[in-house]
Amino acid sequence: MIQIRGLLLLTACFTLSASQDYREYADEYGQQDNLYADYAIKQQNKGADGGGGAGLGKMLLVGGLGWFTGGKVHSKRLTNKLKKAHLKEQKTLYAQYYNDVYKIQQQNAELSYAAEQIQHALSQMETDREMEAVQRDYDEFKSPDIDGDDRISRAEFSMYVKNYLSNYPGLSEAEYPMFDDFDHDGDGFISFQEYAQQMALQISQAEKAHTKN
Repeated sequence: MIQIRGLLLLTACFTLSASQDYREYADEYGQQDNLYADYAIKQQNKGADGGGGAGLGKMLLVGGLGWFTGGKVHSKRLTNKLKKAHLKEQKTLYAQYYNDVYKIQQQNAELSYAAEQIQHALSQMETDREMEAVQRDYDEFKSPDIDGDDRISRAEFSMYVKNYLSNYPGLSEAEYPMFDDFDHDGDGFISFQEYAQQMALQISQAEKAHTKN
């Protein structure tokens, strides 16, 4: 109550001061506004009678409501602003995530393609090596084949062994494979398939003997 009275006293003082300023303004220009003077006096008397307490209370109430409403509006605006910032940041993170995933998938595809190319190259190299070995064996097989019928007869084989041993005097005929070792089906001729199989068998036996030693 004391605070309200103090506020009323300040209001009255302000009213009196405003009335005095207005009178000085009117005197300066030679005019007198009786309506304003009457209004100021009525307001002064109303404040002195204690009738201004309700007005002040309304003013304080309205001010409090205005402050509360303003706070709510400001809080809502701040919340919306934070939500927008969060959504923007979330979209940026999602975009970065999908971009990284795409890059990883692209790198994996490139690595997979490179691995396939390397595998294909290795397979091709193995095939070429095998073809070279087959061609080498075939060239060796064709050396005794004098008549060119793609098979070696017993006579052709014997002639080839003699010529071969003549070029290597340190070797004896017993150290060279026999005709029957190559003629697996016993038809009196050595085919390329029989020759290749026998050569592979001899190489395998030589490698085993070397490993044991």
